[in-house]
Amino acid sequence: MKVTSLSEVKELVASADFLAWWEDFRRERAAEAAAAEHFDELLAQATLVDFRAELAQKNAIDTLYRAGACEDAAANLLAEATEVENRSFEVVATYEEHRFKVSEIWYRLGATEKAMDEIREQIEATTKALADGADDRSQRREMEATLAEAEADLRKAEREHRQIHDDYERETQRKLRLWDEVERMWATSAEMNLLMTEKRAEAGKIRRRAERLFKEAEERKGRAKALRQDADEQSRQRTEHADRLAQILSTARDRFGCAVGEEFLYWRQRDDQTGAYCVSLIDDSDDYNIEIKALVVYRAEKQRGVQFLEPAHEGRRPEEGDQRFETYFLAGRKGRVRKEDPAPTGSHG
Repeated sequence: MKVTSLSEVKELVASADFLAWWEDFRRERAAEAAAAEHFDELLAQATLVDFRAELAQKNAIDTLYRAGACEDAAANLLAEATEVENRSFEVVATYEEHRFKVSEIWYRLGATEKAMDEIREQIEATTKALADGADDRSQRREMEATLAEAEADLRKAEREHRQIHDDYERETQRKLRLWDEVERMWATSAEMNLLMTEKRAEAGKIRRRAERLFKEAEERKGRAKALRQDADEQSRQRTEHADRLAQILSTARDRFGCAVGEEFLYWRQRDDQTGAYCVSLIDDSDDYNIEIKALVVYRAEKQRGVQFLEPAHEGRRPEEGDQRFETYFLAGRKGRVRKEDPAPTGSHG
């Protein structure tokens, strides 16, 4: 690893020789990554298709046994629906009898209401006559007796009305419950008949479905085999790209006099024995303390290396005890420079 200055590193990075080398590196790295991604995708597809082939075959076998079960279920539903429908006829008959009974009570209720209205009219008329005054004392006593008798009749009619009204409400509720039961039984019978026809249809198509599943299982097995062959080819290509990428990186050591990593090239810093210049070969905005760009020169300390990078610049570095420079690059979330801070001065290459 050569000792060099920042200007020499920048000049090297800008040279046609270096740019041609980096273009080979970039192209081969992208090809290796694409082959790896394609290999993973093909392998995942092959595994999935294999699994689906086995599942299709298992389902095909299971469906053959389900045909008889569906037919038995359809027969049971038909029997239950018939039984419920027959019982519903008995409940309908009971409901009709009770409906006549409620109608009779309703007529009686109407008669008592009419009688009460007539008595109230009589009481109102008698009360008005007494208020107007009667000249004959015997006539007045007769009207008072009539009023007392009418009030007694009204109280009796009101008691009868309350009794009939209570009977009407109670029997009406019973009638409604009977009708609810009829509708529930009819709904149950209809539901069972619908489910029965569905079970029959399902039983009829189960065998056809099993045939399709057996056929799909065989097709998927063939597809999985082809995918694995393609994955093997991608694995071979990936290995070739990885080998060529390693060769390209290995040539950089002798061509450029640097230490070679997978994502950085390094040179010893001439004016600072504790530091080194490094050139990024990639773009990365997430994994380092600052956002890095390809072909930009950065400075790193030998002890921490790329764990803490700073833009390379000419001139004296901050004193060891002055932490403001380092705090700037580590402020906020690691790997992000705060947006409200001004950009640091100095050359970024």
